[in-house]
Amino acid sequence: MRIAFTGPESSGKSTFSKWLSLELSDSLYVPEFAREYLEERNITRASEDDFRSIVTNQCALFNQRKLNVHEIFDTDIFVLRVWNEEVFQLNLPELEQLPSCKMDIHFLCAPDVVWEEDPLRSAPDQEYRNQLFLKYKTELIHHQARFVILEGNEIQKKELILQTIQELNISSLK
Repeated sequence: MRIAFTGPESSGKSTFSKWLSLELSDSLYVPEFAREYLEERNITRASEDDFRSIVTNQCALFNQRKLNVHEIFDTDIFVLRVWNEEVFQLNLPELEQLPSCKMDIHFLCAPDVVWEEDPLRSAPDQEYRNQLFLKYKTELIHHQARFVILEGNEIQKKELILQTIQELNISSLK
């Protein structure tokens, strides 16, 4: 089972993906490659070359199939697509290879939490975060991806994640 968290920055993707990887048995947490790449190089803004490398390496992570029952991704192809559309507008074939990046379920994190400052984040404006959220939702709908919107407080979101997984009959909860 491949599970991804998507949505605007500072909306809970890392928090919930790490949490879920601890909740499900035989799971593998797959971190967002972009964060690791930028932190390792002490870069706060990706150049076009950086972004190309990030896309190539993140897509390689999507394409690697592991033996774990659950793979939980801290990002998905839609994060890369929206980032490219908003910042770079590059023609990258990897961003069009959606079947190879297919997830069984995407959890779309609403920007209904307080934006936390981070050197790698650049969108504290709530109106802009809401616009980005709608872009993610539109992308997911357009590509007929199975997704659930996570809204509300942290407890409500966790309950919805677990309920969704149970309804899909994909869980091996610890």
